[in-house]
Amino acid sequence: MRGITAKKIKMAREKVSSGIAGLDKMLNGGLPKSNQVVVAGGPGTGKTLLCLEFLYRGALAGETSIFFSLEEETGMIIANMKEAYGQFTEIDRLIAEGKLVIKGTDQASSLIQKDKKGNIFTFTTTIADIESAVVEHSATKVAIDSISVMKLFVKDPFEYRSVSTSLVSMLRKQNVTALLTMEIETSEKERLTFEPEFFVYDGIIILYLSGGQEENRVPTIEVIKMRGTQHSFSTVPYEITPNGINLLLIPHKE
Repeated sequence: MRGITAKKIKMAREKVSSGIAGLDKMLNGGLPKSNQVVVAGGPGTGKTLLCLEFLYRGALAGETSIFFSLEEETGMIIANMKEAYGQFTEIDRLIAEGKLVIKGTDQASSLIQKDKKGNIFTFTTTIADIESAVVEHSATKVAIDSISVMKLFVKDPFEYRSVSTSLVSMLRKQNVTALLTMEIETSEKERLTFEPEFFVYDGIIILYLSGGQEENRVPTIEVIKMRGTQHSFSTVPYEITPNGINLLLIPHKE
């Protein structure tokens, strides 16, 4: 009995807080350390803001966190974060101290690189840039916004899967816990289809806009999968407030 108990304790995965209390409860204590998790949803569901809160809360706790955008410039990311999260008063201090690192398209050496034929796009340089920044800053938390950019340029499905696998392998090698945003065609749960990349990453969190008329839609969140932990399968409504994302109905552990 003692041997079995010891083995179970040894196998338990260390958890990392998502920075969102309700989501941590859904995840039975937080994200398993070193998991690579996709945050997917339609436009306006708050994918980027969820990632930024994850990094901000981590930086407040003393960890070094890095946000990589493949779509927006650094100044715009910071401005949007401040506008949405008016009560996040330590953003400038954390950036100045190097605890919260924001890297937009204006700070990457080469986000998109053509191959020798000039007609296929690769992200080898981008992955190398991300790895270099993680090593340079000794980061433990990373967010990448958005991996949909890769899919936009890498048309061949085998090449796209190869790029995704390379990105995941690099992040695992660096032992970081990462959130990666992804656009999906619909914000409605009933119309969700499972994309091939869902099977590459360790976890999938989906953000929906549920309801009929656009003005009456309610944002909801669901954990589709999360390797290394039990989790709730409930779909939970949430709101984006000046002090972060707030889940409105926290389910009991399932």
